[in-house]
Amino acid sequence: MLKSLLVTKKIIQKKYPSFAYTVFNDTPVTPLSKPLHDCKVALLTTGGLHLKTDIPFDTKHKEGDCSYRILPGNMKHTDIMVTHDSYDHTFINEDINCVFPVDRMREYVKEGKIKSLSEEHYSFMGHIYVTGPLLDNSAKVGECLKERGVDIAFLTPT
Repeated sequence: MLKSLLVTKKIIQKKYPSFAYTVFNDTPVTPLSKPLHDCKVALLTTGGLHLKTDIPFDTKHKEGDCSYRILPGNMKHTDIMVTHDSYDHTFINEDINCVFPVDRMREYVKEGKIKSLSEEHYSFMGHIYVTGPLLDNSAKVGECLKERGVDIAFLTPT
């Protein structure tokens, strides 16, 4: 795995030489304080998903678009599109659950495996080279999740 990270680092440094590439060896984990079947779950993705009625992510921004989009909990697949130039969307256009497993989570609610889904989910872009605004927006989303009583934020990176 370290070899693939080094290859990725070289690719990124060609596109954005001043990018400070970081590898985290430890990630803090907060254990659940209640059973999974009592938890409210929100989905977060870096797939560049947004409602067709939203302003698309800015794929031309050299440092990366650090904004986010809200995806309503009752959205349909036909309401969503992808604006992200850094990966192939073919599989997502066939089944959004590849990057945003909302149907699987809805099934888990029906089966009683989780209590509920959040009224809102969130989408960011990946390939962010200047992360300050991303950290600020992530904190805002975290506050929104807390206000909505979300117990688990399920992140699907791309």
